[in-house]
Amino acid sequence: MPSIIISPDKALFFGRRFRFLSISVKKIVPDIDNSLIEAGISIPAVDYIAAGIFVVLLLMMVLLGMVSLLVLVAIRKGLLTFNLLEILVLMVTLVPVIYLVYFINYPKLQATRRRSKLDETVVFAIREIMIKVGSGVPIFNALLDVSNSDYGLVSEEFKIAVEEIQSGISQEVALQNLSKRVPSQSLRRAVDILVNAIKSGSDVHGTLILINDMLIKKQQSDMKTYAAELTPMSMAYMLVSVVLPSLGMSVFLILGSIGHFNTIYILYIVPPFLLVFQIFFMGMVSNRRPAVGV
Repeated sequence: MPSIIISPDKALFFGRRFRFLSISVKKIVPDIDNSLIEAGISIPAVDYIAAGIFVVLLLMMVLLGMVSLLVLVAIRKGLLTFNLLEILVLMVTLVPVIYLVYFINYPKLQATRRRSKLDETVVFAIREIMIKVGSGVPIFNALLDVSNSDYGLVSEEFKIAVEEIQSGISQEVALQNLSKRVPSQSLRRAVDILVNAIKSGSDVHGTLILINDMLIKKQQSDMKTYAAELTPMSMAYMLVSVVLPSLGMSVFLILGSIGHFNTIYILYIVPPFLLVFQIFFMGMVSNRRPAVGV
């Protein structure tokens, strides 16, 4: 759980007093329960939001104290202006609101990161189960081997399922619980198909072969789609970052000389714009890249 100023445990403890407010906030974001589960955050949604409200109030108090000190210093130095006061008041109100929005959306961000990590290794984990079951190893032993292997979050999720099975829960129920809490559609679909095969008594090894082929084809299809998207994206990048700055500035300078207006401001606008565009473009390309392990 993200937290500043105080630790997450203290935020949860003191935030319980604001549960009445968190119930109202929860109605605005009704899907936060699923987001918390998929993010692996074992905190009730009401307590999670209440902790965020407490941290925001504490942050607002700290900022208010800092701004008050700055205002006193500015008054003594004779530097206090109406514009400066507006900026300080805006900082006191805007920063906590931005943090609260980030705090509420943090489970979704975590779920997205977990989804990428799960998709990267799900094919290798299913392939190991397929090979072991095909060689005569019981399905539980295959799940146990995968939980003890180095498949990252996939191994951790199967370890939880194995612990549930060892505590007396049936294999089907433990795998269904795994399917409910993971954000990866690939792993969820694979586990659901495996559970149906176990329940129906069909050939588990043959089902695992089909699951493995399905996952590989899906990842290959995702990579082809991503490669197809890169072509127009690269053209747009070349147009905005290369063609427009060079030709655009030349045309603007020529028009400025004809129209007799100052063109020096374009030199201050273009470099920051290009920097922001570069950062935005790299982030967009990175986020659209599918998490694959084949």
